[in-house]
Amino acid sequence: MKIVVFAISLITLLGCQVSQNETEKPFEQLIKLTDQYTNEILSNDNINSISVAIYRDGITYYNYYGVLNKEGKQKPNDSTLFEIASISKVFLGSLIAQAVLENKIRLDDDIRKYLKGDYPNLSFNDTPITIRHLVTHTIGFNTPPQLRNTYDDISRGYYVNRELDYNMNSLLEELKTVELTHEPGTFYDYNNVGSELAAYILEQVNKRSYQDQLQHFLNELDMKETYLQDFEKYQKLVAIGYDETGNKAPFDKNPLLGGSAGIITTIPDLMKFMKFQLESDNPLIKEATKTLFEDKNGNVIGYLWQDMGVAKEEGFYYSKTGDANGIKSGMLLCPDSNYGQIVIMNNQTEAANNDWGQLFNNIETELIKYPKINLYSLTKPDFLKNKEKGLIKFNKLKKKEDVYYNTNLSWCLNMIGYELLNKQEIKKAIEMFEFAIEQDPDNSNLYDSLGDAYFMAKDFKKSLANYKKSVELNPNNDGSKVKIDKINALLKQ
Repeated sequence: MKIVVFAISLITLLGCQVSQNETEKPFEQLIKLTDQYTNEILSNDNINSISVAIYRDGITYYNYYGVLNKEGKQKPNDSTLFEIASISKVFLGSLIAQAVLENKIRLDDDIRKYLKGDYPNLSFNDTPITIRHLVTHTIGFNTPPQLRNTYDDISRGYYVNRELDYNMNSLLEELKTVELTHEPGTFYDYNNVGSELAAYILEQVNKRSYQDQLQHFLNELDMKETYLQDFEKYQKLVAIGYDETGNKAPFDKNPLLGGSAGIITTIPDLMKFMKFQLESDNPLIKEATKTLFEDKNGNVIGYLWQDMGVAKEEGFYYSKTGDANGIKSGMLLCPDSNYGQIVIMNNQTEAANNDWGQLFNNIETELIKYPKINLYSLTKPDFLKNKEKGLIKFNKLKKKEDVYYNTNLSWCLNMIGYELLNKQEIKKAIEMFEFAIEQDPDNSNLYDSLGDAYFMAKDFKKSLANYKKSVELNPNNDGSKVKIDKINALLKQ
């Protein structure tokens, strides 16, 4: 696929890297919405920095937003290394899939075949743990206590200036004491142990360290700025993260082989992996994204890929998220619709995670609908700046229904109004709802919305009048009737 690079002036203007045909205006609009959504999320002040990458039909874009440190001096860039935590698992999954394709291992192999020593405890009712169970989080036992304590100590920073005193030999010794609580392959329970044992098995099979095998795979993908367990060597380039208390988080060291976590990488390198997944015909991709396990709760797992499935619009999709100390990352791939996305932030509070999820979903929606563009989001800044000019632009563009979606003016203005209400900008919300009613005076729902805004402003008389108008226009509007009763009760007090 031939990709033409944007003119230098556009790259300079956007402060990003873009590759696409200059005539493809929809992608320029998609870029605009991606930037808009990300900057809106940053304005909530829950996240210091966000890095975003998108892919659609062979065209790529990525950009960096905000600053990594609270002092506001360190901006992310192409050289910034991010801890991708559990996204490391899907690199292992690729190597396991390759070993299966090469008939070096079988998914239904009893893992004890590859372990040195005697492990009679690693079965449940004569059902052994297999490689399939390792890569689907269905091993049937909990994380051994010493390893769990080590993970806790890493999270609280105990090992920042100390050598780790737990390793793969420690885990193999602890394995002799674990007790299975479920039959392997029957119960999904997310863990790191299975991944690390899978990495260990690869070492036994290929007679090479897991790190060497991973490096060979990275070299094949030309991922030259991706490393395993090299935090100290590249410390100045690794992104700062902030934990749930707002304090600087320690690096998420891995005491084991790195099959479950430990990769640090840049956005450009991670995009190479995304493009490999979406563009390559390498058979390991098809193998690695096979459904290997599905439970009654809808957990669908491939070779450590999660949240797999088939959706009505986008077709087959698969994804993986990673949560390091202070860093959250996510990757979503949809080969049937030829799109993918990556979103990374450097905060881990509940509010930050909610914002991250909203941004991830907003960007995905635009990628699904592309080449159609969301007219609501595209014109929202115009309405907020100048309602009359926004209206002119909206009415001009909405006629192109083959180009834009969300072309109902009343719905769009109503949505903008509620966004303002959610931000406690009540006066502006009232003005937006009133403007919407001017354009559509017979819309019952708009009067109900204006009633909500006046209720939040504690102007109960105007709120009541608008709810009554809503019911007058739509006698079946039971929601407004309930609100009318509530206000009448308040006014009688």
